[in-house]
Amino acid sequence: MPSRMSLFNKELLLQIGRSTGWVSIVYFLAMLFILPIQLLMIVSDETKSYYPQPNNLFLVNFTFQIGLMVIVPVILAVFLFRFLHVKQAADLMHSIPLKRDRIFHQYALTGMIFLILPIAVITLIILFMHNNLAISDLYSIKDIFYWAGSTAVITLLLYSAALFIAMMTGMSIVQAVLAYVFLFFPIGITMLVFFNLKIVLYGFPGDYFLNRQLEKLSPITFAAVLDGRKFQWNDGIVYMILTIVLYGLSLFFYKKRNLEAASEAIAFPKIRSVFKYGVTFCVMLLGGSYFQEVSYQSFSWTIFGYVIGALIGYLGAEMILRKTWRVFGQIKGLIVYLAIIAILGIGVQILGIYENKVPEQAQIKTVLFSDQLGFYSNDDTYREYYTPLPMKEKANIEAVRKIHQQLLSDKKINQKKEDNQSVNFYIQYELKNGSKVTREYSVNERLYEDLFKPVYESKEYKQSTDGIFKLTENKIESMTIGAGPVSNGVTLSNSNDIKEAIAALRKDVLAESYEESRYLKGSSIEVYLGNDRFIGFEFKQNYQNFTQWLKQKEMLKDAMPSSDDITHVLVAKGGTENPVDIEKIKGVIEENREALDVTNKDQIDQMLNNASANSDNEYAAVFYFRSGHYFEVMFFDEKHAPDFIKDHFK
Repeated sequence: MPSRMSLFNKELLLQIGRSTGWVSIVYFLAMLFILPIQLLMIVSDETKSYYPQPNNLFLVNFTFQIGLMVIVPVILAVFLFRFLHVKQAADLMHSIPLKRDRIFHQYALTGMIFLILPIAVITLIILFMHNNLAISDLYSIKDIFYWAGSTAVITLLLYSAALFIAMMTGMSIVQAVLAYVFLFFPIGITMLVFFNLKIVLYGFPGDYFLNRQLEKLSPITFAAVLDGRKFQWNDGIVYMILTIVLYGLSLFFYKKRNLEAASEAIAFPKIRSVFKYGVTFCVMLLGGSYFQEVSYQSFSWTIFGYVIGALIGYLGAEMILRKTWRVFGQIKGLIVYLAIIAILGIGVQILGIYENKVPEQAQIKTVLFSDQLGFYSNDDTYREYYTPLPMKEKANIEAVRKIHQQLLSDKKINQKKEDNQSVNFYIQYELKNGSKVTREYSVNERLYEDLFKPVYESKEYKQSTDGIFKLTENKIESMTIGAGPVSNGVTLSNSNDIKEAIAALRKDVLAESYEESRYLKGSSIEVYLGNDRFIGFEFKQNYQNFTQWLKQKEMLKDAMPSSDDITHVLVAKGGTENPVDIEKIKGVIEENREALDVTNKDQIDQMLNNASANSDNEYAAVFYFRSGHYFEVMFFDEKHAPDFIKDHFK
């Protein structure tokens, strides 16, 4: 009887080791220098000039670790299955008396061993160091196994992806390039589609989707944030499932592929059309996105970008498939493609089903209206206190619907964006059937003040958006008011004082008008919640209840700047062409011969009470503080500017 053959053929295994084992050895040596030797240098450094952050081994030479993690698996897959892409080697390999599935398993599983073995040995070395050196103060055994598990899972997924691409192509260089394209494809196509939908569909919430942890869509981008984000168990399970699926698909296509596919860019004829039009579509979206940005939202240039992008993508794909540059006469498919895209685009614009949808009030359960992206933040503290909550009152729902309808009527005006005062606003309806309608608009708020005012001044809106109403007083450890370059401010740690201060601030926020909330500039209030968690608020000049409470406690002088802290103020009319560059504004004001120099304390106090942080105002002023060389630039509109300023510039 013939003897049963094992899964691994000894001669084939030796051949694999001789041809690709060096990749595993290089990987091990590189990891040895990046981690164990680096840790040894740290613990032996008597000067303690470098002290790494504890509990995360990825932070030790993070860039080099991720570089190896991303590069080595793909290189290994390319060299392992090099025989598929050279006709003589493919013929020779498949002439030996082994079934295809056994050949595949031997190569693919050996590659996995070549990747896992260095990680396992490095882990054992670090565990030995943990038990015998001082790194136990920095990293626990749990931290070491977390590093090893995360590295192994991500590395194997990258390897299996490159393995899958090896079956799709007949050229090693194309395999390497397409492997990274394939790995980046989920996040890349998502970003391109969302960005372009924002271009072609008025109101599409592109930023809403683009700020929802897209890095998880690609193992490479996920690996790039391991220095600040934990690799969770559910992420690891998903990655392991994907590894198994890609391994199975690789085996399936390996058994189906023809030996003649060696040297072909795409090994399967039926997939070539998918590749060609997929490349055309992606490059078309990229071209439109590029010209949308560089032309400052010019519609004609954006269309040009789509056309030129589709042309470049189509011809480039043809060159890859035909392995020649003589493809400029093969554009029949491109013409058909552009015609279909044009019909779809025109149809969407004419029908306007998406753009013009405003739910009826009877259908709406709640509505969220905000100019903040806080509810997409990865910061738990920020998301907890700055995430706007939906509103339920009928008056607010109807007011938001009116704003929405007016924005649709002003579509052409808002799309021009002729000024730099536009702000992104988000409207999200939750309907009674459980579905949601989300829209995003770029709006110059000043054009819609009459419509925004009823919403912004409502008690429900303020309580749903302002973090001061989301605080639990007994969770506050301290409050610091007015700390800055010129003052240490006032710190409250007594629980009764904190409760009274929060109550006074809440009253002032509820009493604040829409105009005051958008115009006035305040001193900072920093609330410490413990465990390095801070949130900030403003103490504005119009907060009467809080001002009165500080006066009673004899803290007001230290809580906000006064004329005693300022030597003089220079005021000029205009001169804020570049509002971001505060130093430049200061220089322009100082060089202005008509500038007003204010030294009177009463006048300075009046200016402090009327100043705004909004640079889109008629007057700009530089406040020079007595402490060091500190200065602040603030602004006044015609309504809030003191009379002595207006009289000077008549």
